[in-house]
Amino acid sequence: MKYNAHKRYALFIGRWQPFHNGHKYIIDKALKTGENVCLAIRNTEISQKNPYTVEQRAEMVKRVYGNKVKIVVIPDIVSINIGRKVGYDVNRIDPPKEMAVISGTNVRAGKESGVPEEVVEYIKTLQTTLWLTGLPCSGKTTLAKRLKEELDNRGYRTVHLDGDDVRGKLNKDLGFSDKDRYENLRRVAHIAQLFNKNGTFVIASFVSPTNNLRSMIGDIIENFKLVYLDCSLRECEKRDVKGMYKKAREGQIKEFTGISAPYEVPSEGAITVDTENNDEEECVHALLRALKAERYANAREYAHIW
Repeated sequence: MKYNAHKRYALFIGRWQPFHNGHKYIIDKALKTGENVCLAIRNTEISQKNPYTVEQRAEMVKRVYGNKVKIVVIPDIVSINIGRKVGYDVNRIDPPKEMAVISGTNVRAGKESGVPEEVVEYIKTLQTTLWLTGLPCSGKTTLAKRLKEELDNRGYRTVHLDGDDVRGKLNKDLGFSDKDRYENLRRVAHIAQLFNKNGTFVIASFVSPTNNLRSMIGDIIENFKLVYLDCSLRECEKRDVKGMYKKAREGQIKEFTGISAPYEVPSEGAITVDTENNDEEECVHALLRALKAERYANAREYAHIW
């Protein structure tokens, strides 16, 4: 390698939770002077104060700067310690007053803007509804509850909308005809969209048996991700402690999905989780891995940093 190919960088260390216009000001200023810029992302523990993962923060910066800046990840730190002669400057850069007042806390709470448009658009994609579909007793409610617990522990704001709860309260006026199934899910979809708009991650567990119904739901929810729980009818019947399948086969329950009403396997676009051959924990982590792989499929060049 030629000596002149070696680069030295202006290093900026921060949480970048999220990357906002105050941050952008100091980075832009360094780039305009011709410096090579490196952003160091502190690998902070996920919490309400630090809701975005390393990957998400790297993606925010990438969407603003592309390959104009280098990104590295560093451990979370309590101090920076240097010797007397370190061979580089240690500077504090204060942005102008109109930028200095931007608060990451207020940005995260939605109380002020001050975020680059590229970051705004990306954050919207993080406010998602995961819609779990599958036969009755395929594990939708169990998986949704465990997934909510996992995301809550990571600092996400989540809500779980469940078929039994909604039908027993909000939609107790509806039955199981095609018309009532449609209306039940239409109402739930609008509720999920409202939660998403207010920064809440929604996990919805509903049989939602047909592709047409799921298409309607996807038209209402802006950031909709379908998850199909793959479990055979035979296994679902074995798990049925309430005896619903037995009653449906005896004709005591009309229009019961899988017996007297159809269930269509999602035709395309769904994440599939095998709940028949994997336990609860395996299913949760398989789903999280699939979501992560899908979300960052367009950021492969950053794969070395996480």
